[in-house]
Amino acid sequence: MSDAFFSKPRPFSKRKRDDAAAASRQASRHGTSVRGAALSRGGKERANGRKGAAGAGANGARNKGKRRAEEDDEELDADGGDFDSDDVGSDEAEGAEEGTDEEDDLETPAQKRLRLSQMYLKSLEKDKEEEYGFDAADLDRDIIAERLQQDVLEHTGKMHLSVASTLQLPIPSTSIFRTPAKGHRGSVTAAVASHDGRWLYTSSKDGAILKYDLSAITSPSSDSSSPDSRRITRAAYFAKALSESQKRNGEKHKRFDGKDKGKGKETVSEGHTDEILDLAISHDGKTLASAGRDKVIGCWNVEGEGGKWLRGLGGHKDAVGSIAFRLGTNELYSSSFDRTIKLFDLSTLSYIETLFGHQDSIQSIDALRGELAVTAGGRDKTVRYWKVTEESQLVFRGGGASRLRNVSDGALEDEGIEEEEPKRRRRQAEAKGRVKFVEGSIDCVAMVDDSTLLSGGDSGTLCLWLITKKKPIFKVDLAHGINEHASETEGIIGTPRWITALSCLPYGDVFASGSWDGQIRLWKIDERLRSFSPLTTIEAPGFVNSLQLIAPSLRPTKESHLAPVSTVKDKKAEPEPKSLIVVAATSKEPRLGRWMRFKEAKDGAVVAVIPMQ
Repeated sequence: MSDAFFSKPRPFSKRKRDDAAAASRQASRHGTSVRGAALSRGGKERANGRKGAAGAGANGARNKGKRRAEEDDEELDADGGDFDSDDVGSDEAEGAEEGTDEEDDLETPAQKRLRLSQMYLKSLEKDKEEEYGFDAADLDRDIIAERLQQDVLEHTGKMHLSVASTLQLPIPSTSIFRTPAKGHRGSVTAAVASHDGRWLYTSSKDGAILKYDLSAITSPSSDSSSPDSRRITRAAYFAKALSESQKRNGEKHKRFDGKDKGKGKETVSEGHTDEILDLAISHDGKTLASAGRDKVIGCWNVEGEGGKWLRGLGGHKDAVGSIAFRLGTNELYSSSFDRTIKLFDLSTLSYIETLFGHQDSIQSIDALRGELAVTAGGRDKTVRYWKVTEESQLVFRGGGASRLRNVSDGALEDEGIEEEEPKRRRRQAEAKGRVKFVEGSIDCVAMVDDSTLLSGGDSGTLCLWLITKKKPIFKVDLAHGINEHASETEGIIGTPRWITALSCLPYGDVFASGSWDGQIRLWKIDERLRSFSPLTTIEAPGFVNSLQLIAPSLRPTKESHLAPVSTVKDKKAEPEPKSLIVVAATSKEPRLGRWMRFKEAKDGAVVAVIPMQ
């Protein structure tokens, strides 16, 4: 009986007690009539006697209920103070059944105070939900569920981020930023941003690395009303190290930058001794890797605002042309001009294994979350898809088939010739005199997901590949146009602008390509992964030597569900704006040489923040 009593909400005002007494009288009469009907089977006289006794009992219960109500009101005033039970818990009490007098006698003052406290806490939770519009515990569960769903989608290895349709185009000029003019003393070869959009790193042919702070332009709390405050500011400088000959000659390295211009400032001789050709940063933003022409892979600890040289990893016999981290890990893939690929674990700064297969220097490498990698083989005109755990590779051949190429590749002389000749004649008939450029080198590669990839070469053609097809399923010729120049003997000669850089949003439907036509082109991939179409362009004069696409706001942060209720409330009221960030390294010269030069171009990095709907 006591358990049933404590599970019922009870009213505590005098007005409610009067209503309860009236309800008790009605219930008592109702109970008397029922009992009288039941006893009618035994005799009418005995039922009438019982009815008289029940009436007398009802009168006694009414008097006792009034006395009990007065005692409860006095006790409530002494214990509860100004607490008004009409405002707290009255909704639950109105529809509840009243307890009997025997149940009232079982409740002690301590139990009553406990019940009042529980009702008060419930009222506070209800007021919080009415004021904030949500429950913090429910919000935590939603954030955790969203993160788990995102992890599951990423581990499936399929494209799942539909970003292209949400981009707000065209891109305003106020959303495109450049690094400060006084930076590197050589051509910029690479630029990479941390995955949270906070830091930017650029490398150069002068062997140095610059670190910039992007919080003023990428943070949602940045003041967009004042353009002067939205700038990229320099945070740290990692100088070039002294070579062995310079050390033997007793030379000291001098750093000249900004405030120290004209003053020689000695630095620690740790770093690269030659040009830096590529950069890569781990997913957690703590480790930066650099690829050098000095055959060394540099490892840097870049936590906080500064940076520290950890170690140089060797093993390659020629320049390291490209590097890429496996997403979510500290495993690093490196490709070299010695035609090999090496795998390192930067958490222990150790070497794992070497992969062989390319017949020419490897120009580009890319990787995602899976234990997979893709490479562009340059003049061997192949794209190779590496399955690291299975120690196997898939070879995709660009360009056209020919007997000479089959012999050089070690295949049968007539393999693919019968299929290629009719296609070539048909293309010539359709072109009607239009010049067709043959692909002689594949220089760039990027992964869309674990089974789809992109490539670009010296013919200016962008190709979309599936690992289940031997030929590209879709391609766009002359993606960045033709460059025309005058010749004294041949007149006007047109040559395609080759693809110098290529990058895709990991598991997304947007990718970017760069050349030397002064524009970065964004493309949208069809949801069926069968074609792609142009989206927009970004002004970037000079050679685009590297590209990167990140979307920091698409993935919920680990700290979001740990924030206080007031902070979460503010974020709920004003959702954090989402954006796609495009990072590009632009220069006067190509990344791997100096056979062309644009004097009007600027060396540095371009950062475009494209808002999403």
